[in-house]
Amino acid sequence: MKQKGFTIIEIMGAIAVIGIIMVSAAVTYNRVWLNHQTDVAEGDLRDISSSISSYMIDYGNITAPDDINYETVMTETVELLNKQYLSSELKIDKLADDKRSVNLSTKVKTDPWGNKYQVSVYTYNGDDAANSPGLVVISSNGRDGKSSRSTYKDENFGDDVIAVLEPK
Repeated sequence: MKQKGFTIIEIMGAIAVIGIIMVSAAVTYNRVWLNHQTDVAEGDLRDISSSISSYMIDYGNITAPDDINYETVMTETVELLNKQYLSSELKIDKLADDKRSVNLSTKVKTDPWGNKYQVSVYTYNGDDAANSPGLVVISSNGRDGKSSRSTYKDENFGDDVIAVLEPK
């Protein structure tokens, strides 16, 4: 009489096939998850961009003449953005010593990798044809949490997710 059952070879073969399927599923899930994180960051940048664009439609480019109190103007501008336009508040991180730019970041909202969104505004309103007064660059530093900003001019964004608002 022959016993019914599985041999050790058949069991090991089934386990190997299940293992291959699980590894394939894990790789696919990881890729989907990374794409989802990038999509979330892009959506947040669109939200911030459209809010700043609305401000620019109402008030013009974010610029400041160099003969006034630069810090006061930038503080008032950020307060107005926070109060009337943005869904997540910004704060001033650094005012440039040359009064040509301001670096902002989100107060609470973070990108999918736990970093604050960065907003850089070129604010100089003088006769400087080489630059773009009112240019706004909104960015997330991506998965690695490190900015690739130094390579933006070469159109190399690394893993950063960025949005650029050209002056009107």
